[in-house]
Amino acid sequence: MRILDERREALVERERALLERFIGFLKDFGAPAEDGELVRRAHADLEELFLLVIVGEFNSGKSAFINALLDAEFAQEGVTPTTDRITVLRYGEEPVERERRDGVLEKGYPNEFLREIAVVDTPGTNAIIRHHEELSRGFVPRSDLVLFVTSAERPLTESERGYLELIRDWGKKVVLVVNKADLLEGKVAAEQVRSFVESGIRSALGLAPPIFLVSALLARKARAATSPIERDALLGASGFTELERYVTDLLDEEGRVRLKLESPLGVVEELARRYRAAVDERLALLEEDFRTSENVEAQLGLYVEDMKRDFEARLAEIENIIHSLNERGDAWLEENIRLMNVRELVHQKKVQERFKRDVVADTGELIDDRIDELIDWMVDRNLKQWRMVVEYVERRRQARYDERLIGEVGDRFEYNRGQLLQSVGKNATNVVQRYDRERESEQLAAAIQGAVAQTAALEVGAVGIGAVIVALATTRFLDVTGLVAAAIIAGYGLFVLPNRRRRARREFREKTDSLRERLGEVIRRQFDTELNRSVERMRDAIAPYTRFVRTEHARMTEASSTLSEVDGEIEALKAEIAAPGVGPGRLS
Repeated sequence: MRILDERREALVERERALLERFIGFLKDFGAPAEDGELVRRAHADLEELFLLVIVGEFNSGKSAFINALLDAEFAQEGVTPTTDRITVLRYGEEPVERERRDGVLEKGYPNEFLREIAVVDTPGTNAIIRHHEELSRGFVPRSDLVLFVTSAERPLTESERGYLELIRDWGKKVVLVVNKADLLEGKVAAEQVRSFVESGIRSALGLAPPIFLVSALLARKARAATSPIERDALLGASGFTELERYVTDLLDEEGRVRLKLESPLGVVEELARRYRAAVDERLALLEEDFRTSENVEAQLGLYVEDMKRDFEARLAEIENIIHSLNERGDAWLEENIRLMNVRELVHQKKVQERFKRDVVADTGELIDDRIDELIDWMVDRNLKQWRMVVEYVERRRQARYDERLIGEVGDRFEYNRGQLLQSVGKNATNVVQRYDRERESEQLAAAIQGAVAQTAALEVGAVGIGAVIVALATTRFLDVTGLVAAAIIAGYGLFVLPNRRRRARREFREKTDSLRERLGEVIRRQFDTELNRSVERMRDAIAPYTRFVRTEHARMTEASSTLSEVDGEIEALKAEIAAPGVGPGRLS
């Protein structure tokens, strides 16, 4: 068990806290289980020995290289893929092997190199058996140092570049080993290969790892040589002396501590980068949704303003009809309630017929026509606005998201968003498709008619609104002549008639003016009710998505803040790990 000094122990505890926090972030974010498992493994690997992971394409001489590095026959060699699983080589007092629960094969050997370092042999990349490559790729995030073995026959192939990119993304330190250098003819050819590999990695990946040209074959021959001169010559030609010196210096205890502490940070940093990219993309998308939603709300506001403005103009037409009735009635009463018309005024029915013909005329029909036009206008505008909502939802549904990022983080954001938009759009479309214009018109007409009837305290029945209004305006004025005639016959005509005429005109004006105001209030109230109902239905139609946008925007904003804090802690830990003094602790 390692007993660390205070500074190193504090760094380890901070890393553990960071890893645990990031695991919680991934869980809250809804990340796939494998991402959380990567971080949990990185957390657990802090307690493990240093992991030296050796990867490379099959047939690159990787197994021969491991055997030469450890000076033992640990790995099976062959021209076909021979390693089909992750194999961890550890120190043991005697050779032993066991299969762990995670499917990893663990072998113990009494090899001094393995006392402080566990060597991980991985299946060859680019193998015919694709499962082998998946095993190798999945183990890279756990490595503390990667030795990447390529072949001098075909150095730095396209698939190897892709694999090195993966290693780089996980923030792993890599040492590049070009095996089979014995196949190269002379130093010129060797330098050409080194230059090709070096420039290729730098230009394609921005990496500048140490590069060693070695021959595992010559190194194995050197180990088996009985002559010291032959052994030294073969070992020098193999290039292993330089590689072993570099690895020994790099992996002294201080070096192992630094790399061990940096390794989990690379895992968190890469995952944080992926989630940061996804969060930023989503926030940008949600900002667009916010703007579109605000635009729809603004359009609804303009719709309400336009409707109210146009409504007032249409209501004025109805009020003008009553105003005209008022003027005709006033003129008629002034002209006809006179002494010279006494004989005619006595005949009440005839006077009433004249009053209806001259004053009432087609007032009822005109009012009904204008109200019908008002209703049709409201229904048509309402339907048009609903179609606008449908078009909006469809535009947002068709706005595609970056599938690469969605796949990279693997949660259900885009699926949920797409399903919700589809549901909202479908519901809005159904409203438009099922919009029964005649039924809507009838319901609105009935509402206005009922309100007018309630105001008038009359049963409208099958009678039109205009007829009710005319009845209200002319009630008691059609029989006023009978009262006047009775007064005249009683001998008071000279005194009563002018007063009665003035009173009749005043009452008629008051009654029609009151009626016009009441009718305006009733229609305006019904109009406002219907307009508000329509707008609220439209808002309700897109409310699920609006709520989703608000909720997800808040969630992504919080995620962005958390990731910024994680990035800051990673940088602080890196700086402290790289600082002098994070050296060997006491061992027991």
